[in-house]
Amino acid sequence: MASIKWLERIIVTNKPFNGYYQTLDYACWKRRGEIADLVPLSEIAIKAEIARPAQGEIISANSKVRIYGAAWTSDDEITKVEVSTDGGSVWSETKLIGAAKRNAWRLWEFDWKTPAKPGKQKLVARATDSQGRTQPIERDPDRGTYMINHLLPITVEVR
Repeated sequence: MASIKWLERIIVTNKPFNGYYQTLDYACWKRRGEIADLVPLSEIAIKAEIARPAQGEIISANSKVRIYGAAWTSDDEITKVEVSTDGGSVWSETKLIGAAKRNAWRLWEFDWKTPAKPGKQKLVARATDSQGRTQPIERDPDRGTYMINHLLPITVEVR
């Protein structure tokens, strides 16, 4: 989560490291009533992403399209992923692929019968984990730009 791909060395200390990335950039606000503390990021929050179709993709009307992607949760397992093809009004459960594993992406897929009428369709995915947590509808501004886990719709065009 904090770019460990750049790891060059390890220094062991007896107190928290207060470098730029740990205290300002890779941090979010944690609120306790009126008080807000800037805390380092730790776990990635639950989320599901659509890999295909892609944003802006043109899809054939009255056809069968496979919507698929991946879902993640920290410290638990993804137990359900749902897809909406109308921007979030109606949800359908997807098929989870492979065995559930803690701290691992879970693949999913959904066969969508596209509408016969041309037009734009808003596709959205949302995940639920074994603790019953699911994605928030809207972005939490206290999370900055690194902990994005709210619903992220994609728009496709049916022709």
